Amino acid sequence: MTVSENPKVLIHTNPQFGKCPQCKSVSTLHRSRAKSMYEQIVRRITFFKTYRCKECGWRGFRSTLIFTRKSIRHIIIYLIIIIITALIARYLIINFALT
Repeated sequence: MTVSENPKVLIHTNPQFGKCPQCKSVSTLHRSRAKSMYEQIVRRITFFKTYRCKECGWRGFRSTLIFTRKSIRHIIIYLIIIIITALIARYLIINFALT
């Protein structure tokens, strides 16, 4: 596997260089402070941050991570591996450790 084929599960992006969802202007978004408790909670426990558009005044959440088709496939594979491992461990514990 070469460096270019490295499967990245998550890709970090900077929404400031993206388009505004309302006016479609490019590179007009900038970070905005969380004004309510709800916005503070969302900012701390998710990958969403609050942004504001300099052109139209739009204000809302934008994600700092992008999920690609490959990344979703890798996440599903990891989840399947975790579930299978947990089932095998449960089987071994129930049948051999508790006897």
